[in-house]
Amino acid sequence: GDWPSIISDRQVCDIVARGPPQQNESYEFPFNEERWRFTSTHFYRTMANGEKIRRSWLMYSVQKDAIFCFCCKLFGTGDIPLRRGTSAWKALSKRLQQHETGKGHQDCMVKWFDLLSDIVNRTSIDQLELQAFLKERDFWRNVVKRMVDVVIFLSERNLAFRGSNEKLGDPSNGNFLGLFELLAKYDTVLSELLQRIKKAETHVQYLSRQIQNELIQLVASNIQEANIAQLKKAKYYSVILDCTPDVSHEEQMSVVLRFVECNGEDGVNIREESVGFLNVHDTTGEGLLEAFLEKANNLGIDIADMRGQAYDNSANMRGKNKRVQARMLEINDRALYVPCGAHTWNLVISDAAKSSKYAVDFFGLINRIYVIFSSSPSRWDILQEHMPISVKGLSDTRWESRIDAVKPLRYHLEELCNALSSLREYALEKEDGNTATEAGALLDHVTTWPFVLTVYTWYDILFHVNKTSKLIQSPDVSIDVLQAEVGATKKFLEDYRNTGYISVVKNAHEIAEHMGIEQVFPETRVRRKKRMFDCECADDSSRLSAEEKFKSQFFLVLTDQAISSVSSRFDQLVEWYKLFGFLYNANSLKQCHRENELENHSKNFERKMGDIDANELIMELNRFIYVIEKERGLVTANNFLTYIYKNSLQEIYPNLCICIRILLTTPVTVAGAERSFSRMKLIKNILRSTMTDDRLSALAVISIENKIARSLDYDVLINQFAELRGSASLFPGGGIEVGLSP
Repeated sequence: GDWPSIISDRQVCDIVARGPPQQNESYEFPFNEERWRFTSTHFYRTMANGEKIRRSWLMYSVQKDAIFCFCCKLFGTGDIPLRRGTSAWKALSKRLQQHETGKGHQDCMVKWFDLLSDIVNRTSIDQLELQAFLKERDFWRNVVKRMVDVVIFLSERNLAFRGSNEKLGDPSNGNFLGLFELLAKYDTVLSELLQRIKKAETHVQYLSRQIQNELIQLVASNIQEANIAQLKKAKYYSVILDCTPDVSHEEQMSVVLRFVECNGEDGVNIREESVGFLNVHDTTGEGLLEAFLEKANNLGIDIADMRGQAYDNSANMRGKNKRVQARMLEINDRALYVPCGAHTWNLVISDAAKSSKYAVDFFGLINRIYVIFSSSPSRWDILQEHMPISVKGLSDTRWESRIDAVKPLRYHLEELCNALSSLREYALEKEDGNTATEAGALLDHVTTWPFVLTVYTWYDILFHVNKTSKLIQSPDVSIDVLQAEVGATKKFLEDYRNTGYISVVKNAHEIAEHMGIEQVFPETRVRRKKRMFDCECADDSSRLSAEEKFKSQFFLVLTDQAISSVSSRFDQLVEWYKLFGFLYNANSLKQCHRENELENHSKNFERKMGDIDANELIMELNRFIYVIEKERGLVTANNFLTYIYKNSLQEIYPNLCICIRILLTTPVTVAGAERSFSRMKLIKNILRSTMTDDRLSALAVISIENKIARSLDYDVLINQFAELRGSASLFPGGGIEVGLSP
């Protein structure tokens, strides 16, 4: 549709050598105002005997919604309808037949095939001229290939592209032009381009900001296409969404798709692939869902194949009425919702940190220690002189902040006391009374017996919770692992409540004796409540010793709150166990077999998900149990699926494969989306706050999926770039003279 009216002989040779563009028969051709449209049947000529012959000369332009004759466009003259294009679809079959049997079209066909024969036999034009033409075209293809490499290099390292100007030779021209100048010193192709630019021999450079954006978008779109192709091959997928404001105070929603890649030799690979960010203005459940559905439509993925959804624990995401997960279930009731396990563990610790005044005071004291040392470089130097590791501050959003803050006190309490003592002396020398008083007060706090016990108690609990939280943040973790780890941590907390206090006292006793801390609990004056009647019993709490009060008001309250939070916040795992529990591992499958529960579980799965035949699944499970008993390595669901695909047993266990794929597809955290926010903060920082949303999303995709970026076919990228530069219809197949030469 965009071909010029005059095409040079050299361009005609190049077009003929590449041939007409591929006819897209699957395209949904639009209707015109008269409700007529082009159909793919016109790509064929039906003979009298019923045979069909492809009309290779017929081209359809999506942009113009018109058809053209390939050979008449190149060789025809005069006012030929199919030479200039037509969108008149009424009685099109008759007019196509008239055109292809006309003398003008027949002459153009002869010229087309004669020229193609000459090109194949290298007799069409002078060989020296042809070689010069091919050499020039290869030069520009090599230029673009190097520019693509520069784009990927800068993107995967989250570096800025542009500087304060775009002048070659200026140190402030940015990383893109700077790398071009550096490579031009050693690379002959870029060196020649630089010389052409300096001598004004070419007006085409492929160094502008527009070219940069086009290459960035091109690489990102190819990465997405590669990921979506694998997702469609896997069929089932889950979506992970999370939102955060960027540096320009715009709400960005990260979209991550999780699916199971099954290969015969490589086995099973659980992948979580980012498809970029969406700038959302409506942060309600409806607004967020509409933004995702639009993205899904653009990617060409089917919402009906979604089998899981994971968000953080915010109200607009996980609400049961009008929030994202509820609205998604209205569209697809098999897209089961899983709250983020890592966020949930963070909430469990937050609940425990508010369980008593001892817990609240403890973390407030830790934060005061960090603040006093981080207030000036000189104070920080005093801390580093005494402690091998630094104290840390607290954060509401960083999941490991509490364990990082407690760890220095757990293992370097004596060094911390020495640092506080040195800070107090330093402040007195500088006549800084406020700092000296604060350091002295903190020193008095951290050298008390209850504080030492609190440090050891919190570290024991945070250590186990943090190990579980970090484990489930891996993309390879599935629901069965989450349930096992939650159960193990809950069992630890229950045992710790009963026996942990004795071990805490034993461990804290050693450091207290070494530091000379008196192992006593300070007595506090008990305020007796006025009783109105003599019949009321006395307050039992007044009879408790100071140590018993500490244990009952801190240790037991803390552990009870943690156990209660784990039970309530992970209550949905019970429902997941009812659905997937029989497939979690070999032991659960054998147990269900012994208890004759396979039939109930299989029918429940069919009733809930509808992707399998329960009766066939029962037979497959009964057969597979014997395989498990024979093969020792088959322990987890992941092992089951890997064994099936490595041994090409999909035909024997088709329903079992589907069940396990859905199980492994279900996400347990939104850690993948959280990690993408780290890249976003590096890409769109305070110096690049005006970056467009499309550029941000594309750069993030390249940065996160850099391994895929390095494996892309550069020839395909260059061909697509040529089409993008406005030469798609003039030079079908891409990699062309006008698009890639002056």
